[in-house]
Amino acid sequence: MPRISAPTVAEHRAAQRTQLLSAAEALIRDQGIDAVNPRTVGEQAGLARSSVYEYFGSRDDILVAVAIEAIDRWNAEIESSLAGLAGTERLERFVHETMQMAADGHHDLATRLGQAQLSPTKVDDIRRLHATLLHPIELAFSDLGVDDPMVDVMLTQGLLNAGVQLVDHGADPADVAERIIRMLETAVGGTSQ
Repeated sequence: MPRISAPTVAEHRAAQRTQLLSAAEALIRDQGIDAVNPRTVGEQAGLARSSVYEYFGSRDDILVAVAIEAIDRWNAEIESSLAGLAGTERLERFVHETMQMAADGHHDLATRLGQAQLSPTKVDDIRRLHATLLHPIELAFSDLGVDDPMVDVMLTQGLLNAGVQLVDHGADPADVAERIIRMLETAVGGTSQ
């Protein structure tokens, strides 16, 4: 039986999976999407390629797992910063956090993953998961009594995407966030809540 480096097999496997995902993310950031495959991820993690296949069946599986891990991290960060907020406060904090995350380079990973040539079902999986990032906006609009929050969520996503592009090109994240907030306040009808 192979030696494990944790108190239990389950903990060992979880640690190795995390190690592989970290290695894949490092490869994406340092060398781009094309550098990711089971061999290079294994080498980066210090594990045999056969070990990679114990966790991921293909390159696409690795990339989707990296995306899921990143989205889960972003969701946790956003949810933590929004705890106890509702309505306008929730919306404003969400916009500021999103622009700051872009400035901190979180969006760079998403951009690179978006360039991957994945199978259509894997792309759909990532899109569905990415949509969960917008749930806090939906809650804020519902708190504000917006008639059809999902329409406004989709329109807000467009503003956020444009804001992220501006921040990626050097714009001040706080300034971009304030501009987006002003546009949203006008659309929603002020900041009464």
